[in-house]
Amino acid sequence: MPAPRLHFGLPTLQGALAGYVKSFDLLELRCDPAPPTGKYLGRLRREAPADFNFALVVGRALGDLASSALDAAVADATRRAAETLSARWLVVRTPASAAPSSRTRKRLAELVTALRGAALGIAWEPRGPWTDEEVVALAAELDIALVRDLAEQDPPPGPVLYTRLLALGRNSRLGSGAIERVTERLDGVEEAFIMIEGEGGAGVAKRIRASVGEVMAEADAAALEEDDEELDEDDDGLDADLDADDESEDE
Repeated sequence: MPAPRLHFGLPTLQGALAGYVKSFDLLELRCDPAPPTGKYLGRLRREAPADFNFALVVGRALGDLASSALDAAVADATRRAAETLSARWLVVRTPASAAPSSRTRKRLAELVTALRGAALGIAWEPRGPWTDEEVVALAAELDIALVRDLAEQDPPPGPVLYTRLLALGRNSRLGSGAIERVTERLDGVEEAFIMIEGEGGAGVAKRIRASVGEVMAEADAAALEEDDEELDEDDDGLDADLDADDESEDE
């Protein structure tokens, strides 16, 4: 199986973009209190490499799902910002107040419909008392990515994922155990967008890349060894057939 395509980034731009892109190829931008200006977003897009990935975090005016009716003006402004940025992702973060209910599901569905197509993908980062089954089912129903912390949780189903590594508390340094868990949970994933919270993001990205590389190298070595064993078995079988033919001729 080929190695997953990994993209690493931070939730805020640190320093100038020219320096940032030396370590990262993913960046989150926020729409609070309003989406960034088109002039600023256009400049970022022009300065970034063509294969750089932007994620636009939807503002709380939409993401809180508190209004009984969707604010069409804010939704349109968010769409324009994502399109100007050529955003790879729109990220919807819903608060604990958006608890599992038919009303929350309805409002989230309306928001997803309003934003669909402005970016290549929509990622949902729920807070609050949702069960694992509820968030997985709703994300699948709405055809959106479910954001999880791979250092703490298994990835949702699917070949592409968006994860936020919350480098807080005991994971403040993302130790070797957390790196190993992330690596294991990337198994079978085709492409991963990895947002790193906390300090030392560039170092964390390097360690995860190295860890995934080691696992892939071990898998390749094991596959090669298995192929060699199969060839040896084939050779043994061929030798046995030749010996049988020789014995038949002697008789």
